[in-house]
Amino acid sequence: MARLKNNPNQLQIDFLAAFRRMLVSLGGPDNLAVNESLFLRMTDQWESTQVIPANLLFQKSPVEAVVYRLQKADRDSGADQLRFPAEMIAGDIRGEQGLTGFSGIFRNQGWVILPAELSGMYKNLFLNVLTASIGLDHQYPSRTELLAEAERVALAALLPEAEVRKFFGLRLSKFPDSFRSEVSNYFNLPFDYVLKRANHIGAVSEQTVEEARTPLRNVNLRRPQSNRAA
Repeated sequence: MARLKNNPNQLQIDFLAAFRRMLVSLGGPDNLAVNESLFLRMTDQWESTQVIPANLLFQKSPVEAVVYRLQKADRDSGADQLRFPAEMIAGDIRGEQGLTGFSGIFRNQGWVILPAELSGMYKNLFLNVLTASIGLDHQYPSRTELLAEAERVALAALLPEAEVRKFFGLRLSKFPDSFRSEVSNYFNLPFDYVLKRANHIGAVSEQTVEEARTPLRNVNLRRPQSNRAA
């Protein structure tokens, strides 16, 4: 029987994959490269110095509150599927061109990084989705399935079914701008994601969601810029 040759490079790749893995990258392929590069730089810095980057704007309290909310919703639903690492590192990074946000696992830590320029509405949403992806990683090796389930879990925690049904109880199929604005302001979440939650609970159909989807190019994810000089 032929002997298999040891490949040192493959061993190194396997080792890195075991303790440093990107889980969910928001955006497209171009953004993935930016997100991965930042993740490598930040984790390399942490590995060598144990120092959080100075431009990481939040670290503990927001993500701990999100973990608590997600775990409570998970227990209340009886799903009991979330497993979080002992330590979570999360924050905003300012001025990284092309950064859209990502989640990852580094050793026994969960990492959630978002661009500081995001509007509060999207920051809250993506923080919940990316945090949920870390808790679900053990169940979903497929990144596509992981993102879909993380969205479902996050929206379930953010949007109580009874509240959503107040708006979608009549099985509406058309959503004028005034209705979209009212729903979005009420929940402080983008309308398209509230609509996804309505679909998850059976209040609207998949076809309705597709027909009502707002093109991403028409959505402003960034916070408004002040006219006053800083």
